[in-house]
Amino acid sequence: MGLGQNKNINLIFLYLAFYGFSVGVWSDFAQIWLKEQDITISNIGIIIAGATFTAGIIVIFMTKYIKKVNELFLLKNIFVFKLLFLSLMLVGSFLSIKLLCITAFILDSIANNLIVSATYPIISYILKSERSYSTRKLVEYAGIDIGLLLASLLIGRQIGSFIIDYNTMLMLSLVFTLCSTICVLTIKNGKIFFTDKKNIIKNIFRDKILCVYFLYFFISQMAYFAGLGMQLLTIATYTGFSSSTAGLFIVIGCICGDFFGVLALKKLTPKNDYLTIIIKFGIRFLFYLAIVIFPTKEVLLIGLFASLFISRAYENKTDGIYINRCNKAEVFTFSNLRYIFGYMGKGFGTLIVGFTFGFGLRYIFGICLSLMVLQITSALCLVKMRKNEAKWLLC
Repeated sequence: MGLGQNKNINLIFLYLAFYGFSVGVWSDFAQIWLKEQDITISNIGIIIAGATFTAGIIVIFMTKYIKKVNELFLLKNIFVFKLLFLSLMLVGSFLSIKLLCITAFILDSIANNLIVSATYPIISYILKSERSYSTRKLVEYAGIDIGLLLASLLIGRQIGSFIIDYNTMLMLSLVFTLCSTICVLTIKNGKIFFTDKKNIIKNIFRDKILCVYFLYFFISQMAYFAGLGMQLLTIATYTGFSSSTAGLFIVIGCICGDFFGVLALKKLTPKNDYLTIIIKFGIRFLFYLAIVIFPTKEVLLIGLFASLFISRAYENKTDGIYINRCNKAEVFTFSNLRYIFGYMGKGFGTLIVGFTFGFGLRYIFGICLSLMVLQITSALCLVKMRKNEAKWLLC
């Protein structure tokens, strides 16, 4: 990899860090901010799900109808529009224009989803490996965690006559997004260019392992967001914590998960992939089961901490290994297909938690358990399919 490509990779990881900061200081608190706009929790779920579904529809359109896409050019434009949407959200909040707040929030959420879907194809075009996929995720996670930690420590504080509130976090998100945008605009590589040929989609779906992976990814996203789609609101509502304390709890769990994720990537990944799957999803399943049986504040906190702790680990084995089956010509189309399934799962999961929120913890996490059974089954099935493929190739 040349010097210019090294610079591009570093700029990508830098913009991911700043982008993570912008999401961390605002994303979780945005749900409470929406609640303060007199929007019910079920409607908040519908708004978030609607934005996710819309992003999925946009990606479907890109995959089906746009034959030639410069992913880097697209990403630069999305960041510019994200700056605009955050600014409109801030103006709407200061002027108490509810419709503007909601509209700008939806557009910003769509932009966030498109940024996430556009990033890895660019990285893989420069450097494709399971480690680079996990590194990308860990950098983004670290940025989100630091941003959430900063917001949790600052929210509600008073400096002189100025009280740091949710609008302050929105302004910080705008500043970090500006830094991220500058990094993205600095990337100069005209070769990051993707051509969507007619037979690429057919080639991808001829791979039975990738077909099962799409199903697995859809179920995984639905299972995750059915439990943690509104994690700050869940903790604040069912434990009585303030939004600041709930944010600190989340960020502690996520930071611990980041450290474990790095450690797992370097030293603690089992050689047996079946065992890796059991560790990653089995821990979450058992603690969710405990919440259903004993829906108390203490069990909820322990279960959510365990879920956050394990969520950042082993993504090189649960996702990266399948993403990297595609060659460079297919990676853009594959990434779009993957995020279509992912956004559909995330949307349905968020709808589920929004509608079950008022019924109690047993309903929320009981549905999660049902979805996790399907998730674990499909993940183990993928491992078995890969093992059989390896034996066949060896023969």
